[in-house]
Amino acid sequence: MKFLIAVDGSPASARAVELAGQLLRGQSDPQVVLVHCVPGMSGDLFVGPDAVYRFQEESERLGRAILEAAADRLGQPRPPVEPVLRRGEPGREIVAEAERQRPDLVVVGRRGLGRLSSALLGSVSAYVVEHWRGPVLVVQ
Repeated sequence: MKFLIAVDGSPASARAVELAGQLLRGQSDPQVVLVHCVPGMSGDLFVGPDAVYRFQEESERLGRAILEAAADRLGQPRPPVEPVLRRGEPGREIVAEAERQRPDLVVVGRRGLGRLSSALLGSVSAYVVEHWRGPVLVVQ
C-alpha cells in the first residue's frame, strides 16, 4: 500500500504522519511519499538576485528538515520513504505529486481554522479533497 503524506511541520501535519504510520503497520509492501511544498517568491517583490537565492536556499533547507522529522514520526518499523520537495502553492503541488505518484491514499492534516478563516485564507486540505480523484484522509 502506498501513502502520500503532505507535511508542513505543523502539529496537524505531525498527527497526520503518526496516524498514517499506524495505518501502514502490518500492511504488505508499505510505501510512503512525504511531500513538502516551499513557497515561491512573488514577482512583485523588488529584491536582488542574491536575496532570492538566499530565500530559496533557506526554504529548501527548512523543507528538507521538515521531511526528515516527518519520516522519523512514522514509527518503527519504518516503511520505505521517498521525500519530495516541491515549490509552489501547496494544494496544487500536492495534487500534482499525487497524480505523478498514484498513491492508494493521500493523507493531509487540517489545522482547524474554522469556517471564516478557511474561507478567507483558503484551505489546503479542502483543495486536495476537491481536486484529487482518489481517496483522501484529512486528520485534525
